[in-house]
Amino acid sequence: MKIAIANCKGSYSDHWIEYCKEHNIAYKAINPYDTDIIEQVSDCDAFMWHHLHWHYRDVLFAKQLLFSLEQAGKVVFPNFRTGWHFDDKVGQKYLFEALGVQAAKSWVFYDKKSAYEWIETTDFPKVFKLRGGAGSANVRLARSAKQARRFVRKAFGRGYPPSNPLFSAKTQWQNFLKGKGRLYDVAKYIALYLFPKLKGGHLLPRHKGYAYFQEFIPNEGFDYRLEIANNKAIAMVRMCREGDFRASGGHDDRYDASLIPQDVVEFAFECYDKLEVQSVALDIVREKESGELYLIEVSYCYGLDEDEFEHGYWTRDGEHHREPFNGVYWMMEEVIKAVSYSKEGTA
Repeated sequence: MKIAIANCKGSYSDHWIEYCKEHNIAYKAINPYDTDIIEQVSDCDAFMWHHLHWHYRDVLFAKQLLFSLEQAGKVVFPNFRTGWHFDDKVGQKYLFEALGVQAAKSWVFYDKKSAYEWIETTDFPKVFKLRGGAGSANVRLARSAKQARRFVRKAFGRGYPPSNPLFSAKTQWQNFLKGKGRLYDVAKYIALYLFPKLKGGHLLPRHKGYAYFQEFIPNEGFDYRLEIANNKAIAMVRMCREGDFRASGGHDDRYDASLIPQDVVEFAFECYDKLEVQSVALDIVREKESGELYLIEVSYCYGLDEDEFEHGYWTRDGEHHREPFNGVYWMMEEVIKAVSYSKEGTA
């Protein structure tokens, strides 16, 4: 067995390479942006790439490369079922509806007239989102029809930039004041705002030509984030920012197992099974009055807190395990199982 790993420092590849070293698994660290990438991975059984939503080169071709290799018979991570809807909330809307996942109701419009007509018939607030983005940076609350129309006008006009560094800088500043962040992170986002060419952000297209709204679900001021791979889950409660409805990206996460109800773990694994993915991060909200759980959105990958792997993990039987683990290793284990299965099938 030999696994090709897209070697991008600071990404999951650091963990995957370490796993291969620890378990004596042959691997090849490669540059995914080389034009002869197909030839480079030809002698490998699998290809793994932690591609990112904010990297313009990744957005251009990561999915196409992965799915091409998968169609040619190679095991990849993320595979098609796991990755096609990454950073695509519009795609997730259709997927959740088609699979019968209990998710927050959403609406998408591809012309201004249809959006305006819907605004006149619905109630508010509603959550307005761009199809891409993370950390709540591209999420806004339409508290009235007037606000919703303003969002729609811009969506079908000059559109929205793909990132919101000033919002992220504000979040990091609030975290710094609470002793939970670094001035470096504040400065980083301010620099990205002032100099968008630093990370190639100016090469990403603006969001325009569609309007996406999601039902606002009243809750107790937090959501649940569960990150699942290889039938194991990391679970946490994410508190909303002070005076805000958004939890994602706020970095006020609580890993206390007593805060994770049994039905949340069960619901997360039900979604995981329906999606049939190698790995998934699920954002889940409980409706305040009914107590019903709703899936908000998903991602194949997620940011890692410094102490992410120090609070134990859950299994689908509802048991919480406090033994040492590395959640990113679970993705490698999924790939190894798939390679072994494919070899057995061709033996």
